[in-house]
Amino acid sequence: MVDVPATVVRSAFAAGARLRHARVFHPNGVYLSGRLHAEYEFEHLFGSGERAVIARLSKGTGLPGPVPDVLGFAFRVLDRDDNPWDFALATTGRSTLGRFVFTVATGWSRARYGGLMPYRFGDSMPTWVFAEPDAAQPKTASIDALEDYLLAHEVHFDLVGSPITGPTRKLAGITLRSAQGAEHRTDYFDPMLNHPAEVEMVPKAVRQLREFAYAGSRQGRGEAD
Repeated sequence: MVDVPATVVRSAFAAGARLRHARVFHPNGVYLSGRLHAEYEFEHLFGSGERAVIARLSKGTGLPGPVPDVLGFAFRVLDRDDNPWDFALATTGRSTLGRFVFTVATGWSRARYGGLMPYRFGDSMPTWVFAEPDAAQPKTASIDALEDYLLAHEVHFDLVGSPITGPTRKLAGITLRSAQGAEHRTDYFDPMLNHPAEVEMVPKAVRQLREFAYAGSRQGRGEAD
């Protein structure tokens, strides 16, 4: 029997990727590379010391110049076993309910990047992951302004975990600079495929729909599943 929701979602994202010859969302961005340093209690997931990172900052719909947009922050870190672990975050609200809604940001320094779905790390309660930028980043949402800033500066992010109840905890710090060389660049981050075995997004039903969307986007770009 054909799974209708799966077929519809996958086909829609495949068609969008073919039309754009790129990702359906966040088609244009800035490439970065750098290091992630995990807090002690999360070294069992990320690994100890500095972990290599490649990343991309982008505008969700590709609106021109400084026009506010849903901003995106995607990055790949090598986990404790040197396997890729992908995060794909976009600007969300800051309240308990706001974390369930993507929001427009007016500038890179004002962005708070999150995912609508929480993670479960092992047996822990569901935890939303957010990336908080340093205040020195450009105050506008212009990609050109961000590229100019990166000519002379690094950018920093605190990666934090926030359950619905309980304190927010810092997971790691990330330091990035403009990427040099093709080996430090990728357009495609896939949190559905790339994550440690004991880490999952929840709830399962929503995760499956997101998996169909990512699979459709890969298909539309001509990539193997």
